[in-house]
Amino acid sequence: MTAPDRAPRPEVPAAPPPAALVRLATSGSGRGVRLAVAGAGFAGHQVAEALVPVLLGLVVDRAIGRGDPGALLGLLGALAALFGALILCWRTGSRLTTGVYAYGEHELRLLATGRALHPRGTAARRPPGEVLTIATSDAAGVSGVSWLIAEQGAALAGLLTATVSLLLISWQLAAVVLAATAVRLVALQLLSGPLDRRVYAEQREAARAGALATDFTAGIRVLKGFGAEAAASSRYRRASRDSMAAALRRVRSLADLTALNSAVSGAFLAGIALLAAWHATEGRLSVGEFVAAVGLAQVVAGPMETLGFFGASLASKRGSARRLAGLLAEPYRVTGPASAPEQPCGTALFALRYGPVTITARPGELVGVRAAGSTAGELADLAACRVAPTPGDYVLAGRDAAALSPDEARRTVHAPPHDATVFTGTVAGNLFADGVSARATAASGLDDVLTHLPDGLTSQVGEQGRFLSGGQRQRLLLARALHQPQPVLVLHEPTTSVDSVTEDRIARALRDSDRTIVLITTSPVLLGACHRIHDLTPPDTAPVPVPVPAPENATTKAAR
Repeated sequence: MTAPDRAPRPEVPAAPPPAALVRLATSGSGRGVRLAVAGAGFAGHQVAEALVPVLLGLVVDRAIGRGDPGALLGLLGALAALFGALILCWRTGSRLTTGVYAYGEHELRLLATGRALHPRGTAARRPPGEVLTIATSDAAGVSGVSWLIAEQGAALAGLLTATVSLLLISWQLAAVVLAATAVRLVALQLLSGPLDRRVYAEQREAARAGALATDFTAGIRVLKGFGAEAAASSRYRRASRDSMAAALRRVRSLADLTALNSAVSGAFLAGIALLAAWHATEGRLSVGEFVAAVGLAQVVAGPMETLGFFGASLASKRGSARRLAGLLAEPYRVTGPASAPEQPCGTALFALRYGPVTITARPGELVGVRAAGSTAGELADLAACRVAPTPGDYVLAGRDAAALSPDEARRTVHAPPHDATVFTGTVAGNLFADGVSARATAASGLDDVLTHLPDGLTSQVGEQGRFLSGGQRQRLLLARALHQPQPVLVLHEPTTSVDSVTEDRIARALRDSDRTIVLITTSPVLLGACHRIHDLTPPDTAPVPVPVPAPENATTKAAR
């Protein structure tokens, strides 16, 4: 498995408008041709449906009315062929549109996850649940425009076919159909405006509730530790009620629109049937033409209903596109590389200035940084380039990190966050390594964990490592860090959840690892194993000084 820092990422366009995302989903990567063929298939299906009552009218007039068996067989054969074409067109349209939808959704999901995981980060810290909602349901909503295009085009083709057929039977019927369709579309489009706003509000509130649910689930152990389950439940209930209220407002608007659409469809169908019956009683229509007119009126009701819901369907897609565009347009947390000259740092691979202190680490050296609270977090973020370094303050192998992209800097230093994620899968899969190093598993204490798991490295760890204890999770994360190939490793409090015996073993193993490691910690055991210590704690809160052993020379190290 490839490490996340080295995995290729899709290019994220700068501030794409919602319309550009719709075009990407429906016509990107050659999908436009397939969507056009799919639309033609659905249109053929609707045209064939509209021609069925026309053929039935011909059967009545030219075969049954005249008692002509030959004409009856011929028209029934044509009707069978029409049904065959109808089924073939529908299957073609459905298959191709499904492919366009699925691949479009996949491409949008890659864009969303690529932006969320971009090495430069995002200026606004969106909750993981909100990002998940945008990358899944909103990406699916935007890609659903492909179905909207195909279905609306097919409905329009069916409506035109039925109108032309009615025009050949009676121009008065055709005129009524056209007038009623125009009035209906305009009225429903005007009425769908409030629905558009309510759909967007519902999506926003649902995302907030989903974000809270995701965050509370991920931090359930912390919540229990603080005894905050009741407060978390109360907060989620409020967010859930807000989401439900927004959903109910949207459903009411949609129900009102549906009722109006159905009422208009029923009135239209009854009006066409009455007008056709009146013409038939006056002798203007034959029995077959009357049958065809009533059948066409029923056929027209379907396309008219589909076209009537265009505004409501588009409202949902438009809201999803706006939310996805907002994520992709989020400003970067870390700006582009600044122009900076080469920085001398002697023999140090790593040099980071924090206030008056410059933290340096030479090859093979274990360096401790006594820091706590926000200071420790800021140091870890600076080392990982999760925030932009000031030019001249951060030097990696003689190169100013401010002049490097985050990816370039992370090829030299690996600084995982303290609360890194354990992914669903196996222990080996979580190491992100081509091969499992026995030395790294021993140094992290993971070898002891493996003896207690049923299948060793192939044991399942559960969602977010829920099959593991806190100490086992931390040792797995430390083993993952030690498996990374970068020459410099920065660890932020890697042993807070392990027992003292295991911590002592890990400290000695890190000292003997020959890796360039910077430990940001307040643990006396870890600091006691370091070759050098930089103290960044305030004087009034500094812990008792830890005796630092003298650096070993090559002779003593070889003897040991």
